[in-house]
Amino acid sequence: MPKLSLQTVGRLALAGVAAIAAAGLLFAVTRGAFGFSSDGIRIAALNVASLVVAFLLVAGIGRKPKDER
Repeated sequence: MPKLSLQTVGRLALAGVAAIAAAGLLFAVTRGAFGFSSDGIRIAALNVASLVVAFLLVAGIGRKPKDER
């Protein structure tokens, strides 16, 4: 595992803040404009997150590359 540098930690923190802001904006839009319930929004978000994780697992993200000799 690579060592965490200050730049990497900063990028992770910035990505976290951006994710929270995007989630808040989407929540406000779906709640206000479309009138979805909080439970419906939560269930949809969990379904999308599950699909993304499944895609990453199937695509092989995190696999070590084969040793080419």
